[in-house]
Amino acid sequence: MVNYKVCVVVPTFNSGLFLNAFFDSIMYQSIGFENIQVIFVDDNSNDEYTLNLLELFDENFTNVKSIYLEENNGFPGKGRNTGLILADAEFVIFSDHDDTYNPDAFEVMYKKAKEENADIVITNYYKVFDIYKEETETTFNGENIVVNDFREDLRLFDLDPAIWCKLFRKEFLINNDISFLEGMLAEDLYLFIKSLVNSKRTVYLDDYFSYNYYIRNVEGNRSTIHIRNKKYLGKMVEGYHEVDKFLSESQLEQYYSNVFNMHFIYWITSLTLSNLSNEDKVDLIKLNNDLLKKQVVIKPGFDERIYSNLTKPILEDNYEKTVKNLNAIRRYRAILEKFTDTFSR
Repeated sequence: MVNYKVCVVVPTFNSGLFLNAFFDSIMYQSIGFENIQVIFVDDNSNDEYTLNLLELFDENFTNVKSIYLEENNGFPGKGRNTGLILADAEFVIFSDHDDTYNPDAFEVMYKKAKEENADIVITNYYKVFDIYKEETETTFNGENIVVNDFREDLRLFDLDPAIWCKLFRKEFLINNDISFLEGMLAEDLYLFIKSLVNSKRTVYLDDYFSYNYYIRNVEGNRSTIHIRNKKYLGKMVEGYHEVDKFLSESQLEQYYSNVFNMHFIYWITSLTLSNLSNEDKVDLIKLNNDLLKKQVVIKPGFDERIYSNLTKPILEDNYEKTVKNLNAIRRYRAILEKFTDTFSR
């Protein structure tokens, strides 16, 4: 018998003051804090404030556990898997440490999961910037759906794999051996795709926004969306290879483009906008080229006109030419942005 309706698993690392705002958004959930379990899994923080705060939460609330990893893993997969195993709730959700939930988020998701006997309930989210926030746009345009098989609506593959706005039945994850990749990125994409293709009942609420995703871009406080170093981009590719392997082993290769097109556009855009050297860019293209090649065979140019000149060098394994064209795209983008700024004043 489980003791809670929802368990929220939160990997932490030198989280500091962000944890206070996050925890407040959990404490005042309309479903009732007594119905929520919170598991913090700390990735070997060296910040005393974070460690003291986690200890304080653990000591003062019976429904809060703070777990401390002995070694820094550097990626969230290990912490999330640790929390999943320890979760004592019917449903589990995985959050970041520096964002917040809307007050009725868990009530809405839990109620819908129970009504539909769902394995997964997916919601939309807000992007929060310094002075404003915006609703995330999707191909669903406000339409809510319930499916018994992912093939009923392939638009589900177009959704951001953002793990923090997805509620999972714990028993479903355990019984299907679904967990996060560890030691690499795209761990959320891997779990989402594996969950989606195994789910017997998936609910998507495009018109409900459960989560506030804070996008920060200052030195020392950058959201992952703004991180474009070689290690980060390389670890994403490692995760992509694991997703590709899963699709192949599950005989789901016909959905390769549905799964990857959006993510390759994101990865290429990040590489284009990065300040990496040409040598580093070549190394990353080499790492990812086999996957990119499979994609451009299906969709030359990735359905993005600006990237159409990458198709030929990718197919020819011409890494230097691919990087040369990426740099040309960067210069074009800079000119276009300058032109746009001039005429928008």
